[in-house]
Amino acid sequence: MSKSKGNGVDPDEMVEIYGADAARLFIMFAAPIENELVWNEAGIEGGVRFLQRVWRQVYKWRTAIGEAERTPLVNGEGVTPASRKLRQKTHQTIKRVTDSFEALQFNTPVAALMELSNAVGDIGVDPTNATESDLFAVREALTSLVLMLTPFAPHTAEELYAVLIDNEDGIIANGACFPEYSEDLAKADEIEIPVQINGKLRSRILAAPGTSDDELQRMAFADEKTREFTDGKEVVKVIVVPNRLINIVVKG
Repeated sequence: MSKSKGNGVDPDEMVEIYGADAARLFIMFAAPIENELVWNEAGIEGGVRFLQRVWRQVYKWRTAIGEAERTPLVNGEGVTPASRKLRQKTHQTIKRVTDSFEALQFNTPVAALMELSNAVGDIGVDPTNATESDLFAVREALTSLVLMLTPFAPHTAEELYAVLIDNEDGIIANGACFPEYSEDLAKADEIEIPVQINGKLRSRILAAPGTSDDELQRMAFADEKTREFTDGKEVVKVIVVPNRLINIVVKG
């Protein structure tokens, strides 16, 4: 945007229409800080909808999670698949946002927070039928989400944090810590591993982290798409980069 071209946007006007938090969120989300920003009013409206969704989620769950146990159940008895999946997403998001901040990337964390909000909405239970493990997972997700939202939408985050801790005087700046992630909880159940044939991507397989090289080879050769390029051909070499890549070299 340029004054000479007459295409500037008055920030005071945007704040008056959409609020300071939504304007700030969009500016930080729309592009990396080193790039030019193309103003798009539809984008700021998307930021408003995101903040409204988080607000509704906090108020939807506030009573139930406030009365629930604050100690997580260990994996196993009493832990629902939905709560385990949500906790995994929460800790993956904390890791992703933490890494982005350390790399001075401020646009990608917003996308991660939107995904976490979607995960809360997709848990498949509501406050009336949620188990203790569900409630703990939702509280952890929403509290982490609000704290990580603070750099982007500080006023909204302060209001929602006070609701979550049930304290009108609860101020994030007065002692709340940025959430920390657990490597064990953030660990993916399955990872997607590309399968290349003679250096060209031909398929992808899903495998548990740490799957042995031999098992990855077996899974790759059993894959239908892989067989289209290997059946009837001589396998010269198989290169396995654990958890990252399988490259099959064939001739014929």
